[in-house]
Amino acid sequence: MVKNRLHLDLTRSGGRTLPLARRREQVLAEEARLVSAGATRVRVLDGEADGIDHFAVTLADPEASEFCIN
Repeated sequence: MVKNRLHLDLTRSGGRTLPLARRREQVLAEEARLVSAGATRVRVLDGEADGIDHFAVTLADPEASEFCIN
């Protein structure tokens, strides 16, 4: 399999002006919508555990091309 050469980052969190908990909710809601459309969760970056102000989910489309929601 050849890995995709284009990586998309979808910004759905509302930006860093919102609290991390609210951004996490929005990202997870978008993840649920995309999983119901055929995407698969690859990994989660939860910055709170690492002391950074970031939350993101990496998904793969049905052809295994990865993209992130943050």
